[in-house]
Amino acid sequence: MSKYNIEYVLTNNNLKTMRVNNFFLHSKYNPIQEAKRIVEKEFEPNFVHVVFGYGLGYIIEEMKNKLRENDKLIVIDPLFKEFNKELIDDNIEFTLIEEIKSEVIEGVVSSKLGNFSKQVKVICSPNYDKILKEEYLIVLESIKTVQRLQQVGENTIRQFSLDWQENYVHNILHSYMNHSLKELKQVYNCPIIVISGGPSLKKQIVKLKEIKEKIITIASGSTINSLLNHGIEPDYVVSIDGGIANYNHFKEIINIKSRLIFGFSSHYKIQEIFPNIKYSLLDVGDSAFQNYLNNVFSLDVPLIAGGASVANFAFTVACYMTSGPIAIIGQDLAYTDNKSHEDSNKHFIEVDESYKKSRGMFEITGYYNDSVLTDYAFLLMKRDFERLNRQIEHPSPIFNCTEGGAKIGGMEQIPFSEFCDSFINEETNLKLNSPSKLQSKGNDFFIGKMQAEIAIYNKIIGEIQIGLAKLNSNKSNTVFEKSVLRELDKIDKSIKKYKTRTAMNHIFDPITMDVLRNYESVPNESNRATFDRVFNQNKELYSRLLDAFKLTRQYVLDVIEKTNKLM
Repeated sequence: MSKYNIEYVLTNNNLKTMRVNNFFLHSKYNPIQEAKRIVEKEFEPNFVHVVFGYGLGYIIEEMKNKLRENDKLIVIDPLFKEFNKELIDDNIEFTLIEEIKSEVIEGVVSSKLGNFSKQVKVICSPNYDKILKEEYLIVLESIKTVQRLQQVGENTIRQFSLDWQENYVHNILHSYMNHSLKELKQVYNCPIIVISGGPSLKKQIVKLKEIKEKIITIASGSTINSLLNHGIEPDYVVSIDGGIANYNHFKEIINIKSRLIFGFSSHYKIQEIFPNIKYSLLDVGDSAFQNYLNNVFSLDVPLIAGGASVANFAFTVACYMTSGPIAIIGQDLAYTDNKSHEDSNKHFIEVDESYKKSRGMFEITGYYNDSVLTDYAFLLMKRDFERLNRQIEHPSPIFNCTEGGAKIGGMEQIPFSEFCDSFINEETNLKLNSPSKLQSKGNDFFIGKMQAEIAIYNKIIGEIQIGLAKLNSNKSNTVFEKSVLRELDKIDKSIKKYKTRTAMNHIFDPITMDVLRNYESVPNESNRATFDRVFNQNKELYSRLLDAFKLTRQYVLDVIEKTNKLM
């Protein structure tokens, strides 16, 4: 028997309304006028609108009158089919969510937001928050989570885009002079342990020392220092982070046998000082850059799925390297025992109330179904682990053996000792893969390619400077002169033509974010306002592109100078 008592009522003007558990979902006098008032008050141009409660559709019909071509509308209503059994899914002109689950809501809302936007407007239909109180709170919390995660992503891009661009350019040379991770694709069939530096790592150190020679170990970034502090040299260490802080973790490491697996975002000085064999990889989103490396330098660097953390990449690298079972340890994704990392990690922080507040911490389900303290940066990493675990088809089982921290949804949990007892035995005879011999690569060839790239930058920089001068000389304040449009079109064509032949990459990200987000049109915009908006948009775009091309040109010149010193 349904827990909802549903009654249909005719209004005075012969429209249908409804009452659920004694709450009217629409006006009992004029539901259309009520819907108009709600939409007029709540609608926000250029926002993703989430309407909680479809009811009989009056609000949605009014919303459609406001929405423009690219606007996005999401309706969340677990009672939708109860009220609208006659509606055919193919006729629904909005995104419908009927399942009130955080992961479902967050996934849909995230997919509708572009350029790390946080512009979501929630409209609660009348009395839905009373009939579905718990469900409404889940909706609000889910959208808040999406907005916080979007902010974490945006902050990361804004903080590191210049570092990433510099690192990508310098790491072309390091990839050219070293190995590709492609050489390690499925070269092992033994267990691999992916080690991160969370507070729970200390539980696994003794056992890790016992079985070290019978498995392959991969350290996630700065975790290498914790392991070295305990007398453990990992077989591989993965470096992804591009900031100077990451370089500081590596700059004093000497006399070890570990091999380095580096992403192009990794701080380039790490690759300069690391003493042993090095393998390069690219993020899965770098397919255009992968083509550039292949076409210009004949480099074959694989795309590896990752996420917000170096540990996400280390996990995927393990799946790439072995067909055997995989265990992750030290991956707390939470402030276990009010600690940020294992005690000997250089990032270690003892969490106090002030730090909790500054990080906006909150509780989530822990490894032992307890409550553990985390923040949105850790939550983003956790979500990435869950996504990767769903996406990767691995022939052997994968386990979370952290024995602490946050629960990673969908990943089987067993104690680390149980993993070792099940998959490691005395007969295991492990040998590190012998990399292929590096072919002698001519520095003259590399320098020639880089000098050709400098010529491209010089050409585009000159065109942008002419285009900006033309833009600023435009005499009208309502229309663009044809000569201005020709110059801007010329710039666009040059960038499109030559982009695949240059190392320009993540430096574009914040420019794209701002230029698309900050100059959206508004309803009933005057001709003058439209002109001013488009003029300022183009001026910001080409001014910032000019600076980006000049900066990248300098990075390339630095790499040419460095390469000349190697000759």
